[in-house]
Amino acid sequence: MSAPVVDVTPRGFRAPGTAFMVSGSLIGAIGVFIFQLYAARVFPDPQTLDPFSALWTTFFILLTVLLVPLEQYVTREVARGRRSLPHDLRTMAAMVSICSVLGAGFVAATLGDVFDGNPQYIALIVLLCVVYGFLYVGKGILAGSRRFRDVGWVMIIESAVRLLAGVILVSLIRTPTSLVWAMVVGPLALFAMAWWRHDHGTLDVEATSPSKFLRGYVAGSAPAQLLLAGAPLAVLAFGGDSGLLSVLFFTFTLYRAPMTLIISLQGRLLPYLVGLSVGGEHQSLGRIVRRVGIGGSVLTVLGALAGWLIGPEVVALTYGEAYEPARTVAMLVAAGVVAATTAQVASQVLVAEGRTMRLGQSWGAGLLTAAVVAVLVGGASDLRVAIGFVCGEVVALAVMTFQAMRRPPAVA
Repeated sequence: MSAPVVDVTPRGFRAPGTAFMVSGSLIGAIGVFIFQLYAARVFPDPQTLDPFSALWTTFFILLTVLLVPLEQYVTREVARGRRSLPHDLRTMAAMVSICSVLGAGFVAATLGDVFDGNPQYIALIVLLCVVYGFLYVGKGILAGSRRFRDVGWVMIIESAVRLLAGVILVSLIRTPTSLVWAMVVGPLALFAMAWWRHDHGTLDVEATSPSKFLRGYVAGSAPAQLLLAGAPLAVLAFGGDSGLLSVLFFTFTLYRAPMTLIISLQGRLLPYLVGLSVGGEHQSLGRIVRRVGIGGSVLTVLGALAGWLIGPEVVALTYGEAYEPARTVAMLVAAGVVAATTAQVASQVLVAEGRTMRLGQSWGAGLLTAAVVAVLVGGASDLRVAIGFVCGEVVALAVMTFQAMRRPPAVA
């Protein structure tokens, strides 16, 4: 059987298209920010926007738990020189189906309480799962084949089309569902890029077990994203008033912009780390983790300070005074998001080495910590959630750094 072919030249982040991919990620993130800003300005009452906030939160969790791991699997396999299509179609269909069923089930179960009893939201979340399933497979193939410029265009086009569709649809029908329909339209424009044509690998390379890789990754992503993105929904569980969901939603989405950027760019980082892993350069990987852990710890403290000094004002200035969070909540959320972003970067070493089962241990410890702390501290619902969140993210960062520093007995 042929040996895996791993493209590691040119080394590091000097490969053609890297700068444009970073620029595309930034432009895409700005597009998301403008889209949400437009939503908040068009619907200034947080209670009116609760269904949109809940759907975005639910889909973000599903996307990062199920579709991002799928993208990472495709990226890793293509970077190893293996052809992904049509061999992985069954895996892709399975992940998209699970995403759709879970999304539809949650929306249906909470339809009357959160989504104004509108069954349109059930169909919308299924459509989102399907179109973004194609989008993330396409990004995986492009990143794995080192077409980084094309990945940048993917993020720019998707964000621009979503924003344009949102403005048009809301001008025609002024309801939160129009915003969600715009989210569905965004990825459809990317079929014009014909990303499937760049899957040029060979089927002779031995495949990584998709069930083993994805089982471990999903087991890690589920608690990670419930911890990071589930806080707005957790407020309802602690008896938060209607409208507080949207306040925390916009606070979290604004503050976690660095995390969103990291998730967009990790497809660029992963092929480089895979190259180090397959090349046996484990000391280099250890140095990367150590630097990330130290730098992230310092930035977490600075994030807390910034959140206390200007956090509420930034949210109010951006989305309107109705969405302004409490100062302590802003401080805790800012610190927790920085810790989460650092842990996400460190986790890519485990992904590159195929040790995805370790992810669940790290993020699971964080989620358990957050849940226990939130239940025990008492107080206002938003403060309880924020305290639990930051405690959970700090624990997750510590465990993730320790796990990534440990050398594997064998590289998968």
